Amino acid sequence: MLADKCYQLMDKGLLRAFILIMALALASCMFWEPSRFAANTSSLQMWQGLLLIWAVCSGVTFGVGFHPKRIIWRLFFHPLPALFILLSGLYHFFK
Repeated sequence: MLADKCYQLMDKGLLRAFILIMALALASCMFWEPSRFAANTSSLQMWQGLLLIWAVCSGVTFGVGFHPKRIIWRLFFHPLPALFILLSGLYHFFK
């Protein structure tokens, strides 16, 4: 399956550590200043905040080396979309 092949290509030590560091950094940013990510006090919509939370969960799941067995969970916690969402979330915080 294409998702498994992409997952195997991303399953490198440095990339795994990079995604884990980004996920932990974004989680820290969300705890440090939640008003930048809240729907009522920032430019983000509710669904964008949920995507950021999902990206943090997916990044930590991938970063610690957890490999889901079922295909549905491998697709749900796939690190490629999480990587781009983490990058955009960190950009939103530090711009």
